[in-house]
Amino acid sequence: MDVVRPADSGADTAEWLLRLQNTPEIAYVEPVGRVQMLAAEPASNDPELPKQQFLNQIGAKQAWTKVRDQKDITIALIDTGVDLNHPDLKDNLVPGTNLVAPGKPPEDDNGHGTEVAGVIAGEGNNKLGIAGILWHAKIMPVKALDADGYGDEERLGEAITYAVDHGARIVVLSVGLYRYSPYLKDIATYAESKGALLVAASGNDGEVLGDKAKVKYPAAFPTVMAVAGATPGGSPETRSNAGPEIDLAAPWRVYTTALGGGYTQEEGTSMAAPQVAAAAALVWAVHPEYKPYQIRGLLRQTAQDIGNPGFDNASGYGLLQIDKAVTASLQADSFEPNNSRQSAKLFPLDTKIAAELSGSADADWYRIEAPYDGTVSIQVQSLPAAGESVPTLELTHGGDTSDQSVKQTKLSNQTVEWHVKKGRNDFEVRLFNRSSKQKMAYLLTSSFQIAPDAYEMNDKQYQAFTLQPKSQQIVGNFHQTGDQDWYAIHFETGGTLKLSVTTDSARMDPALAYQRQGGTLLEEDANSEGEGEATEPIDISPGTYYIRMRNAMSAQASSTASQYKLNLQFITRYADPNEPNDKSYEATGVSPGARYSGVIGVQGDVDWYQVRLAAASMVTVQLSGIPAGISMKAEVFDKRQKQVTSMKSAPSASAVAKEQRLEAGLYYIKVTASAAFDKQYYGLQVKAETLVAGFRDIDGHWAESAIVALNKKGIVGGSGNYRFNPDQSISRAETVSMLARAIKPQGSASKVKFNDVSASHWAYASIVNAAGAGWIGGYPGGGFGPGRPVTREEMTVILLRALHVQSVRPTAAAFNDVPANRWSAPAIWTAAHKGLMGGYSDNRFEPERPATRAEFASVLLRALNANLG
Repeated sequence: MDVVRPADSGADTAEWLLRLQNTPEIAYVEPVGRVQMLAAEPASNDPELPKQQFLNQIGAKQAWTKVRDQKDITIALIDTGVDLNHPDLKDNLVPGTNLVAPGKPPEDDNGHGTEVAGVIAGEGNNKLGIAGILWHAKIMPVKALDADGYGDEERLGEAITYAVDHGARIVVLSVGLYRYSPYLKDIATYAESKGALLVAASGNDGEVLGDKAKVKYPAAFPTVMAVAGATPGGSPETRSNAGPEIDLAAPWRVYTTALGGGYTQEEGTSMAAPQVAAAAALVWAVHPEYKPYQIRGLLRQTAQDIGNPGFDNASGYGLLQIDKAVTASLQADSFEPNNSRQSAKLFPLDTKIAAELSGSADADWYRIEAPYDGTVSIQVQSLPAAGESVPTLELTHGGDTSDQSVKQTKLSNQTVEWHVKKGRNDFEVRLFNRSSKQKMAYLLTSSFQIAPDAYEMNDKQYQAFTLQPKSQQIVGNFHQTGDQDWYAIHFETGGTLKLSVTTDSARMDPALAYQRQGGTLLEEDANSEGEGEATEPIDISPGTYYIRMRNAMSAQASSTASQYKLNLQFITRYADPNEPNDKSYEATGVSPGARYSGVIGVQGDVDWYQVRLAAASMVTVQLSGIPAGISMKAEVFDKRQKQVTSMKSAPSASAVAKEQRLEAGLYYIKVTASAAFDKQYYGLQVKAETLVAGFRDIDGHWAESAIVALNKKGIVGGSGNYRFNPDQSISRAETVSMLARAIKPQGSASKVKFNDVSASHWAYASIVNAAGAGWIGGYPGGGFGPGRPVTREEMTVILLRALHVQSVRPTAAAFNDVPANRWSAPAIWTAAHKGLMGGYSDNRFEPERPATRAEFASVLLRALNANLG
């Protein structure tokens, strides 16, 4: 028995230890560690400890006989913050940061972060509440989620970077999203390169989404430990998201600290992930020389198999067992024996594993289960012992007879890839030099990209894949970043088309769009990730139609290993669904806005429709889908059968429409054609816009009451064609005109001249009178800019001048984007404090944003009602 140390003081002690442990001539080798007096079963006087049954499942209490504290490393908790004054947590906290409200402490305003913190490090043996897996620790709270538990990937990436750059060795992430983020992938890789271990929850949608539920990111990244849930009985929790990226399972239900100094029962993978993080901290206390991949390896190797034998997607390598993890030795290659293809061991996709070749006689075989046809990429990182060169490794795709089946890696970090078929694929790793006796530790990281579907290339409309005009199902995918799939169908006859789409993964949010050639593209995207979409029945007339599929997870969504199924149901229809409607008393009732289809089946056929208007309205009658070479006519009659208006299409036109102001009442529409047709449908649509105060576009608008009130006072008028255009920006001429009608300007206009406002200008009198009264001025060069939009700050200044309200210079900004020294700040501050003006969310005023006609009408009415002028 000897005490030894590496001859090279700068050697990698972890690699050195692994090699000694795997040397047959050596019975055992262990690192020299610190010792302390421990009871056979450490007594904890925490009164709530009996409620923490999950600690028994994971062997935490047994582990405490060896180690229970970790004060040498920092554990970052990226969440909603932590209750900084919780008596069972405060002594285990170190300074963190608040990225939601920078400058403020990372105080928990939700409760989730406090619950996670208690699982890791509720102070043990302090006669209070519970005991965390770590009795004493250094928890760094990083608040990246708001009071509702939401954040974004940018802030999440910033939080991880902050934690790693401030010395965190373990980062706990009980958060996740389904969308793949290259940005977060780079952040996870960066953390690993800095020696930090990331631990994340897999997600809780297993029962809600079923097989569509996938491991969420960042848990799904290869260098992040993905943690699933386990039931109190030790089975995989079905509510937990499953997938090949899962590393371990841990109890789903815990008893932990709660916001406000209390305690609570909580459940979810958010509570499972911190158990694995705390276990990693204890392993690091026993093996401070380990690297993150070795921590992952030891936790995997010591897990208890609870699902299907061996690795499974529900529980990964098994249930966390801390007592075994802190007492076991790390195996250099836990996949042995795997020297033949028949003994190939499963290498889960999107994970990182460690293994070792013991010389040229050794070969390591792995199998990868490809979910679809595609490309498997394997990153190979060689870990030669100190002073040894990097040998060439040879990787072979078993069963592949092509010249691409064998790959060689001559660098310490190199990626190889193969095209694979769905299902099992075997790979061999061995030394290229068949006479070498060198031992070689290595790391493998796998990834997968789905193969292009059978309809590529169809990324652009002009590349659209042509489909037959019939009912069918299309199976496609998004194999590259920003992928879009276009399809084209040419219909010779009319009918009804219904489109629907489903997906097999929550990593896809399928958006379905369609258009007639030359028409407007209409998109259906009402549902969220993992859910399908469907259109209402589409009336089809002869011609070409386009269908577009895209992944709406983002504007440039990354490729995803999942599929969509596009279903097309086409029904050819020629019979008129509205018959009999040949007489006025048989008229088909129509609802404004709805579309109706019909045919003129025989020569002389007449189709009658009727519509009832509840109020005076601007009515548009539109005929569409008119066959080539045929002219159609629509006549409108009142209830006494007196013709009100009529319209007729040109011989070459496919549509015709006419607009008419109609009072409330019952009206009839008579539709005829110059010739019979039954190979397609014509469409009839009646649109009715209710007139309010003579305007067709303010019904239901937020400023409707203000516009109506000003209209009654004679202050506002329309912009022609019965429109007020409430959301259109208001010009300087319109602003002055309204003000002049509301408040008569007092002053001399005799000397006021602007080179762009002639005496014939419609607002000439209002402009010169307002300028003479000092309400408004011109621009350098002598112009007034009558058509120039008025900004919100200009509107405020002009209004207060017209009202003769003295503006007050504020001592502090009224809005975040209007500093006290801004030229318009006095007017904005005064208007806000008098209740005339409001801002937007986040206390913004947006002073340079153009004011709308509705906004000015609303503000003007408030001012008049307040009698400020």
